[in-house]
Amino acid sequence: MNNMDNIIGNISEGEKQILKSLTPLVIVIILFILVGKFGISQVSNLRLKINEAKKTQSLLTEKLDLLRSISVISPDSADLVVFALPKSNPTLQVMSQIEILASENSVTLTEMRSSSANSDSDRLSVTTSFNITGTRDTIVAFIKGIDGIAPLTFVEKMSLTENAGLNVAEVSVKTYYAPLPKTIPTVTQSIADLSPSEMDLFNQISQLSQPLVGEVTTISTEGNNLDPFGI
Repeated sequence: MNNMDNIIGNISEGEKQILKSLTPLVIVIILFILVGKFGISQVSNLRLKINEAKKTQSLLTEKLDLLRSISVISPDSADLVVFALPKSNPTLQVMSQIEILASENSVTLTEMRSSSANSDSDRLSVTTSFNITGTRDTIVAFIKGIDGIAPLTFVEKMSLTENAGLNVAEVSVKTYYAPLPKTIPTVTQSIADLSPSEMDLFNQISQLSQPLVGEVTTISTEGNNLDPFGI
């Protein structure tokens, strides 16, 4: 303590004035150093957030462009997909489409029946069986027309016989369906653009004859939707 007093006592009055004038500057420098470190870290965090926001914006723009490219093909793309691969047993839709197709091709439709939905390797399906009567050409045209209806329906088996000058075909077709997923990817999760084969498949789906009986997925809701597809 005595040494400190001696040092202070040896300082001239002019030197004391200089020290007093420098004290605020020293305090400012110390504060600048302390606050500067905090400020630099905040700037770094802000830059990281800006970069993340730019990546998110770029991702959302890509998604928007993809959705726009699909909507150009068909503005009701979601409904078309659900009609092509229904979310529930499509017996009514299939029967309605078969009746319309039979009328368009001038064949007589009889004994139409449908089996219960069954599970085949985790794929749900329904089988529809019926008889059609007509000329060979009209029956062939009817069978080819099955490829052009929605829901997607495939001829499982067919037998053709002639009865009293008319051709009678016993036909069995299978239609698949699948429940829609309960969750969808987050908005910021990246998605791949449709491949050429997927785009070609979507084009084919958009050309299918849509059923008069069916459901659509276009539902307007507010707030959080626990079921994104409105099931």
